[in-house]
Amino acid sequence: MNYALLPAAGSGSRMGAAVPKQFLPIGGEPIYIKSLRHFIESPLVDGVVIAVPEDYIDSVREETGRFFPGARTDVIAGGADRSETLEKLVDYLFAHYDVDGDSVILTHDAVRPFIDERIIADNIAAAKQTGGCGTAIPAVDTVFRSADGVLIDDVPPRAELFYAQTPQSFRAVLFREALQSLTKEQKSLVTDACSVFLLAGMPVKLVPGKPENIKITYPSDLQQR
Repeated sequence: MNYALLPAAGSGSRMGAAVPKQFLPIGGEPIYIKSLRHFIESPLVDGVVIAVPEDYIDSVREETGRFFPGARTDVIAGGADRSETLEKLVDYLFAHYDVDGDSVILTHDAVRPFIDERIIADNIAAAKQTGGCGTAIPAVDTVFRSADGVLIDDVPPRAELFYAQTPQSFRAVLFREALQSLTKEQKSLVTDACSVFLLAGMPVKLVPGKPENIKITYPSDLQQR
């Protein structure tokens, strides 16, 4: 069984909108609805859980029921940060769904609405093969590294750099074990699901993404759609 987990509990402050950016409209639908649609309509995905700010639970339940009548979409409250939200999603999944050693979870940004079925399929295959994977595309820009944000410390070789995307997918049992193995300090370093696997010393395979699979972050991202 394959399950999609969508963290959508962030405030989206960089968008500067009155509501979190995942609830803003794009192409006539809220952004998070467009993201959810890929997983709800995928024949490869058996269940979907989304974590949202607590004040939005009722409205999201109503909205998902309206956009996807007859489809099960579980809506829960997210945590204070990405690590806690991932923990809540994983705990809920194991408590309410049939999860075994072959089950795969696909974690996906709710504000990344332009994935496709090929990316979903490739993620599931890679997670089953290696235990964990992250969607990415090769870097096309030179990237500076600076510890203080003032002086350039290093220019890493561009051929070794990739822009991270989602989904980031894992064997569910391994991912829960990785989460549970992290210290409080390590959890504070978690910025995405791949960080959990890497901090636990587990390998993560690259899965080719696509340039169109952008994360909606700034107002200009909406204006171009």
